[in-house]
Amino acid sequence: MEPTIKEIQEILKVFLDSELQDLRLEVGSVRLAVSKSGSLGAVAMTPAVALTPAVALTPTASTTHATPAVTAPPAVTPAASTGTAAAVGGAKPAHWVAVTATSVGTFYRCPAPHQPPFVEVGAKVQANDTLCLIEVMKMFTGMTSPMAGRVAEILVADATLVEHGQVLMYLEPV
Repeated sequence: MEPTIKEIQEILKVFLDSELQDLRLEVGSVRLAVSKSGSLGAVAMTPAVALTPAVALTPTASTTHATPAVTAPPAVTPAASTGTAAAVGGAKPAHWVAVTATSVGTFYRCPAPHQPPFVEVGAKVQANDTLCLIEVMKMFTGMTSPMAGRVAEILVADATLVEHGQVLMYLEPV
């Protein structure tokens, strides 16, 4: 059973009225990925449907009629073992090391609400320092620094849904 455009619009209305920052939903061949922060990437829309700015609409290959399927944009490519990566913002310096999500979940920069983040851009870290948390079903996993270095860039907003292997931040070795 495929959701109708009206049902998709209702889901989006509920999402926009909620405190959620990101939503990913898959029903049949329809995939929906939306973000209030706009971190999901560029927008590509069919003229038949007007939804929210961070939603991409394309017909699926298996569909012979004009039913749109909502699809997520390509995920950020994790860095290779050499530390290089081409991310949405462009190529990163070769010596930067990507810190990637170990699982699908919600990314948190702070240990608890109303507490300062574990790290900020420019912060120096030691190997095994906690950089962030990923929550999966009320279980929190600390992401630790693989090396001593400086936080060069943080790519994900607090309380954002992340995918396995998604680049969360880059470290610059010191």
